[in-house]
Amino acid sequence: MSGTAAARSMSGRARPARSSRGGWLGPLALLGIALAAACGGDDPVAPQTTLCEPGENIFCRCPGGDAGTKQCNEAGDGFSDCEYCEAREDIGGVGVGGYDPGPGGGAGEPVGAGGGGVTGLELLRPCLDASECASGLCTNNYCTTECTRPSDCPYPEAECVPWDGSAVCMPACTTAGDCEVYGAPPSLCGYAPAIDNWSVTVCASWGGGHELLPEGSDCPPLDHEACNLGYARREAVCTPEGVCAGGCFKESDCQDGTSCTSTGSDLGDCR
Repeated sequence: MSGTAAARSMSGRARPARSSRGGWLGPLALLGIALAAACGGDDPVAPQTTLCEPGENIFCRCPGGDAGTKQCNEAGDGFSDCEYCEAREDIGGVGVGGYDPGPGGGAGEPVGAGGGGVTGLELLRPCLDASECASGLCTNNYCTTECTRPSDCPYPEAECVPWDGSAVCMPACTTAGDCEVYGAPPSLCGYAPAIDNWSVTVCASWGGGHELLPEGSDCPPLDHEACNLGYARREAVCTPEGVCAGGCFKESDCQDGTSCTSTGSDLGDCR
């Protein structure tokens, strides 16, 4: 299988969002579940023995943010390193927006024409006006720059996401608190397709377009914040099977004025 084809080989469920959480279920989590099962108890979660199908190839990000693929090991409890990484065209030179990529392809320090320094805030710093930013662009209350591919942004701190007719580098997030630094109008952690159509969660002033992870996305079993991104009462939970779903397990999962039909162990509805 070629690198490109392997990178897009996924299961039938929705792809998990790319985030700093890393793999949804690591060895320590697997050990904890196994110990809980061995000790008995009333936990309804079925023991999880595998993370992936042995030999399965899934999409991953290379250190600079380009697309790669990693393979599930024979035990099904982990992956190989990210491989088939595409060479960055701008390594060793000045990257997008006048920033020196620096070691590892990060945003580095702003540089000016002729090698002189420029004043202004670096990428992803909070701002109120474009004149404050070294890149000359302030969107969603942070300094950013236009991009055409994931590696144009300081990955994994940011993702290249279509926005307002273009695409810009947006701060990556895993929960609501990650975006509070960008102030008002409210900057929310929300789901969006990146420039390469991979599912990501980033900070932006979404307004009425704020979305959580789509139903069917992978999540650590019963880790509801992985699906609702820290926004309570949105009827978005993670099932014992490790899939984001609409519904509830408790009252706080439901909107005000509605109640949850769940007994606490089964997925219920808000009515």
